[in-house]
Amino acid sequence: MILGVNGIRLVRNRSGVARAIEALLDTFAKLDQPFDDIRVYTPEPLDASVRLPSIARNVVVSSWLPPSLWEQIALPLAHGSRDVLFCPSYVAPVLARCPTLVAHHGSYEGYAERREVFHWWPRTKARVAYQLSARCADVVTTVSQFSRADMVRFYGIAAEHVHVVPDGVDTALFRPIDDAAMLSAWRIRNLGSDAPFILYVGKPTRRRNLPALLEAFARLKRERSIEHKLVLIGTALPGTSFAAQVATLGLRDDVVAIPHAPHTEIALAYNACGLMIYPSSYEGFGMPVLEAMACGTAVITLDNTAFPEFAAGIAHLLPDARVETLMEGMLSVLGDADLRQRMRQCGPARAAGYDWQIIARRYLDLLVPLSRLAP
Repeated sequence: MILGVNGIRLVRNRSGVARAIEALLDTFAKLDQPFDDIRVYTPEPLDASVRLPSIARNVVVSSWLPPSLWEQIALPLAHGSRDVLFCPSYVAPVLARCPTLVAHHGSYEGYAERREVFHWWPRTKARVAYQLSARCADVVTTVSQFSRADMVRFYGIAAEHVHVVPDGVDTALFRPIDDAAMLSAWRIRNLGSDAPFILYVGKPTRRRNLPALLEAFARLKRERSIEHKLVLIGTALPGTSFAAQVATLGLRDDVVAIPHAPHTEIALAYNACGLMIYPSSYEGFGMPVLEAMACGTAVITLDNTAFPEFAAGIAHLLPDARVETLMEGMLSVLGDADLRQRMRQCGPARAAGYDWQIIARRYLDLLVPLSRLAP
């Protein structure tokens, strides 16, 4: 049986959505399921760093069309009408003749600063594409109860028509590591010394409040003389740089930016850090928080959007991302050994319920019946 997958998010600047797609494909190959040919459609060949499982293959559908039209025209023409099409990143071909499942990851219409961050045309185009996709797809999923409520609010879709299937975590990779020598070696290799550090993982988008985090960190260095450095992983976003602010704050020797890192390195970073902070004002889910929890890492995030659904009672949830709030939050966690130990014990147990094998099975429970609708 054939399963088509819209793999456009696996091309070029891969984000958390791309990581979720890779994890799902890898897990599908390990589960008992009927799809023996998974076709991952992309407008150009996948980079060698994207490793597909043996039952999946990259089908390149070359086209002069821009990405938004490629998804609407070239993709459905290449896939045809006989088999189910899985669209794991917001957009499905609205005129597709085959059964489709579209996964939604958060309606950014609810993000208060969207008009300042996104130009009106990309914002409008995305909203139209996301809304039409959710309305036209045979099955719709989203990653949290919060995101489902946003879809009902902004897209006018009945709540009972949207399935909540959260993001997952590879608990075989993201797990507590007790090898002190290995973690020390990671710090020396990446920081130049075996210094403690605070970690951020994710794209440097505005809603994640990195300028406020840098200011809070600078004040902790200046006013509290903390030993820690700050490591930013995943900041390779075109047109975005915090070098000027880092220099202005006098942090050139204390901030380490790692533009991109493979999953194995990120898992080591979670274990090697003293604290992971993810001060995002708006997320449909928030995979770095779950991954850090799975590693038993002390975690700080905000008490908003989807975070309380999976991190409440484990992560230290802050009311906002003001500089003073971030300072107090980091000091509180760094200064409370009992709290960090509780997070180390409870985080992996909570994350186990989100293992990708559990999440992938939930997707298959929707995809397999859908495949029977194919003509």
